[in-house]
Amino acid sequence: MDDVEIKKIFLQVFPDLEESEFNWKKKQNDYENWDSFSHLNLITLIEEKFNISISDDDVIELKSAEMILNFIERNK
Repeated sequence: MDDVEIKKIFLQVFPDLEESEFNWKKKQNDYENWDSFSHLNLITLIEEKFNISISDDDVIELKSAEMILNFIERNK
């Protein structure tokens, strides 16, 4: 179920992203509009949705939906 929620968050943060274009392995560099503001927005929504706190070091390392999903599953 975490994967569904993460995908929803990505589609919310990146409104130009079509659901059919969503790819778990697509990295930050592959998104035209994944800048520092989008990254902060993404992390904030994930922290709120999953009721977790992500350290600054981890924030920097989370560069794909797959990495975020793995992080959440490890930190439940």
